[in-house]
Amino acid sequence: MKKNWRSFLAGIVVACLLVPATSAPLALAGETSAFPAVGTLAIQAVNLEKAIQIVKTNFDVPSEYTDFSSSYNTYDDRHVWALRWNGTAERPGEFAAEVNALNGDIVSMNYWKNEDQLANSPSVPTISKARAQEISEKLLSRLIGKRTEELRLIPNELEIVPLSYGPFNYSFQYQRLINGVPFLNNGVNVQVSSSYGHVTSYNLNWNDVKAPDAKGVISIEQAQQAFTAAPFFKLEYWIPSYYRPLTVGQKQEAKLVYRLKGDNSGGAIDALTGKPLQLNPGEWLATDAYGVGGMGSAKESRSGLANDTVPVLTPQEQQEVDRTAKLLKQDEAIAAVKRWIEIPTNLTLRSANLGKEWRSTDKRIWSFDWSNMTPNKEQGHPQYLSARVSASTGELYGFSFSTQPNDKTEMKFDRAAAQNLAEEFLKKVQPERFTQVVLDPEIEMSSKMNPEPWNNQAFSYKRVVNGIDFPENGMIVNVDPVTGKVTNFELNWSEYDLPSVSGILSKDKAVESFLKIRPLTLTYVRIYTNGMPGDLRLVYLPIVKDRSIQASNILDAKSGELLDYQGQPVEKGPKPFSFTDLTGVNGAAEIAALGQAGLFGDYGNSFKPLEKISVDSMMRAMYLSRFGVWGNTDLTEKEVISKAKELGWLKEDLKSGDPVNREYLAKILLRYIQLNKIAELKDIYQVSYKDADQISSDARGYVAIASSTGIIKVEGELLAPRETVTRAEAATALFRALGWSN
Repeated sequence: MKKNWRSFLAGIVVACLLVPATSAPLALAGETSAFPAVGTLAIQAVNLEKAIQIVKTNFDVPSEYTDFSSSYNTYDDRHVWALRWNGTAERPGEFAAEVNALNGDIVSMNYWKNEDQLANSPSVPTISKARAQEISEKLLSRLIGKRTEELRLIPNELEIVPLSYGPFNYSFQYQRLINGVPFLNNGVNVQVSSSYGHVTSYNLNWNDVKAPDAKGVISIEQAQQAFTAAPFFKLEYWIPSYYRPLTVGQKQEAKLVYRLKGDNSGGAIDALTGKPLQLNPGEWLATDAYGVGGMGSAKESRSGLANDTVPVLTPQEQQEVDRTAKLLKQDEAIAAVKRWIEIPTNLTLRSANLGKEWRSTDKRIWSFDWSNMTPNKEQGHPQYLSARVSASTGELYGFSFSTQPNDKTEMKFDRAAAQNLAEEFLKKVQPERFTQVVLDPEIEMSSKMNPEPWNNQAFSYKRVVNGIDFPENGMIVNVDPVTGKVTNFELNWSEYDLPSVSGILSKDKAVESFLKIRPLTLTYVRIYTNGMPGDLRLVYLPIVKDRSIQASNILDAKSGELLDYQGQPVEKGPKPFSFTDLTGVNGAAEIAALGQAGLFGDYGNSFKPLEKISVDSMMRAMYLSRFGVWGNTDLTEKEVISKAKELGWLKEDLKSGDPVNREYLAKILLRYIQLNKIAELKDIYQVSYKDADQISSDARGYVAIASSTGIIKVEGELLAPRETVTRAEAATALFRALGWSN
């Protein structure tokens, strides 16, 4: 498992070298090419600070979303600042926006927050569709100004507005018109919440193009005739994709159909010539269904901001601005690439990205992609180059270079010579780290058993720390044995706090611990050779006794515990409880079912039905029943109480360990199934218990509903509302509440 990243990446590189690079899409007639000349860079008119201010002026970014980050992205004519505000684990949510770095247009916005739990019955939307459309069009007027005159709302009268069980978004799609003619893949999409009326999504696709004159086009009748005459529709047999596997003996049914062909044109007829649109290799049509979007016109002045005040940046936003200001600029980062790699003059810079390093989010990386924009079948002609460098130091993190396939097979460098070239390169680009790695013998042996393609020799080096292998860190180098050039380099290296080797189990002790959980078991196995089944063999295998326990292959070297994929002890994961003390207890079957679901395991397989229930024990069971036991069993008492308050189940000032009385049990369970709003209605409830006068005034509605629904049951005519309930009574009440909710 630990060598997979190297094997996988090496395979990807081999594939890239063997497969010709595809041509980038060419501009259609009427469009001006947006590709910059080789080596040229677009000049930012909007810096990061200004981009933040533009977004915060036009949208209300939730103040509780304090985790802020940014990246700078380019692709062809698209240059944007991508801004992202994230909530916390306690209050999850995200607000993301992209700002055109050339003209300040907001080109996208997406807002998600952790809405209240789904209701138990349908609800009528708070915001009507007409009101949502007003909100949408007011936003467009503010963001794109006079360009709204070129938009047309695409009718959607058949849209179903559900009696929703949760938040629903109205969608409005606006088509851009040029000379009254729709321009596909250009326009605006807006989504508005039916619950709160805020805009949850906004996407602007707007290309700066020169449109051909609409005069002289053929009529619709002529176009229909041309389409009919064209070979777009062909009669053929067609096999549907079944949504379920076929049963034994069942045959898949073929249908005779006409299918729309037309290659990449989608059946287009040239409106000027009246003939089917002819596309050259590599060309394609950007439609609304497949378009990748655009950006605002740099020539058009942007509409005014929503107000005249300049937003003040939060400390987190200012910190991001300050951090970004210290990083290498795009041209400086490209210069760092050129220290180690020659960028062929025929390659065009297609994209540049300044973002976080996925292994260490406090690091920033510049990533670049260059492509050959002019078809050239010449063997060995450069086709593609990608590179990554540190945005702080310019350190080379990786690159990949591909050329037009070459039929020359004469190897000038054997594997030993190719390895020397690889190591000479590593000593130049990573002199210090190269002293900490060794050639991975497993991958090297695999390479010898399975000879690599003639145009690729891959060498994988793994890191060694304190004499112990650290396969998660290392380097990969690929060498072309024909030219002797390094065609790929990948550095997989992160700084970790590595534990010392003191206190670890000996190998014998580790094996002993492993076999206690997975004892060797005599069993038959079948051997396969080259994918073909062979004879049975009788062997011993380490098999987990209890098959419900995860069959992990990872053992903690210090504790001797098996670990799951998250690094947690397998034994401490969720598990069912078989309570042994439920004889004669009312609701024993219901309590047993809760235990089998992993709830109320405070005392393991002892339920202790007569013990008084504590607020944290009750809230834990409620939380696990709602959100599942996986990933939640290790929540502390403090975390459980905090989550219960966030969910609105716990509104009173109760602490972990406090008891739960009967009227309070009614409150928390009705809040849990979201009947609390009804329970809080005044002067409409009657309670028939003889001690009804002892019920708190704010709990009367809760008690009335909980009693009438059967969620809370008591024997006799006395409720005893202030009496602390037992674990048995609380558990059975929760079980009935779950049934009522469902």
